[in-house]
Amino acid sequence: MTTKSERIGLLPIGAITVLAAVARIAAIRQPMRFDESISWAYYVGRSWFTIITSYSYPNNHVFYSLLAKLVASPFNYQPWALRLPAFLAGVAIIPLVWAVGRRLADERSALVGAALAAGSTALALFSTNARGYTLVTAFFLALLLVADHLLEQPSRRNVIRFAVIGGLGLYAIPTMMYPLGVVALWAALNARFINPEERRPYLTALGSAAAGSCVIAAVLYAPIMVSSGITSLVANKFVAPSDWDRFVLDVVPMITETLGSWVSPWPPISLVVILPLALVGAVADTASKRSSVAAAAVAWCGVLMIAMHRTPFARVWLFLLPLFFLAVARGIWRALDAITRTRATGEVLAALLVTCAMVWQLMRSHAVELAEDTGLFRPGSEVAALIGPQLHAGDRILAPMPSNGPVLYYITRAGFDSSTLNRTFSQTRRAFLVLDTRHEQTLDWAVANGIVATQYWKSPTLLAKYPDAEVWMMERNSQ
Repeated sequence: MTTKSERIGLLPIGAITVLAAVARIAAIRQPMRFDESISWAYYVGRSWFTIITSYSYPNNHVFYSLLAKLVASPFNYQPWALRLPAFLAGVAIIPLVWAVGRRLADERSALVGAALAAGSTALALFSTNARGYTLVTAFFLALLLVADHLLEQPSRRNVIRFAVIGGLGLYAIPTMMYPLGVVALWAALNARFINPEERRPYLTALGSAAAGSCVIAAVLYAPIMVSSGITSLVANKFVAPSDWDRFVLDVVPMITETLGSWVSPWPPISLVVILPLALVGAVADTASKRSSVAAAAVAWCGVLMIAMHRTPFARVWLFLLPLFFLAVARGIWRALDAITRTRATGEVLAALLVTCAMVWQLMRSHAVELAEDTGLFRPGSEVAALIGPQLHAGDRILAPMPSNGPVLYYITRAGFDSSTLNRTFSQTRRAFLVLDTRHEQTLDWAVANGIVATQYWKSPTLLAKYPDAEVWMMERNSQ
């Protein structure tokens, strides 16, 4: 049972969490994006059996898809309902950052780290995106806490907790192998801080926990491996090894994109200040009885990425962002300690001010709604409302990426014929062409990319022009 003073001590992190939730609620009704629309169309919006057996695209974050179907189907798959599991996991990340910071760093860094996470564009974006990335991030932070408890008490209960969390994380997204490996390596390195006679039982428990995660994931993925084959999971086009030359060339852009997303909603130039603070804060205390999580992350992720020689999407590294914020927070306090020549205080006030500044900047800039990641196409519902009532037999919608996913979602949910998005050319008599002007899609671009063959169509007619899109109507030549 917690004491009154302990409950009062929870008020700051409670306030930070509430502000984080407010910032995410403000963006949860944003227009559907490409990735989550395709996930709904092929998995979440279909049968339970399809979700657990089909992996034709990596868009099926299976555990997330199951949660989204459970929550959203009673609400006709409204965007906010599809995103609710991501939202809840995204809000839970805030107190988890604080808990990890308290355990592995200090109270000051824990509060300010949670404050930075509260207003992070990347964390807010994936908290309002029907994908499994916030689940993986929350599982990673929970695994760190369980692994640290395992160090103190290698009990069966902690082994089971580790195995279940790791297994569900892998079932959410196979890229959980990155955070799972980071925690396992970090926990193994911590063995040097315990008595030699306790080391073997600890490492045995850790090995059993990690192996248990893999066994649970294998059992859960069994229906997919039977129906789609294991290559659909481990050798699809998004994870297949690339040429070594391409791999080397892709590393720097990946790092640049990742760091740029990590400091948003502040401009990339802020890295000049933030990155040195993170480097200072990442250095472990000499008196610490724990290994450096940052060092374990660099080692495991670097080796695994080289072994696969394939650079992941920047969003795959989202799970490391809370640790980055904790490092920045500790760097700030270390800098203040050096300046004042004493131990700086005022962490509660500092954390609340940082939270307010971060959340204000996040909401003022509309950074979440304008983020390009996962396929932004804002006028999807308007385009569907325009085209849908005009659709007749023999019509087709020509919608290149990223507009095709959102248009498919809104057309289908409105009750119109979704087959118009994939009707064969021979069956097509009239076409509606959707162009995303935000990505410089024009009529000339559509012709150059083979989307429109001018010899088969009459002159197109502009039906509507939106801030980010144009809709054209074209009729087939009679010949």
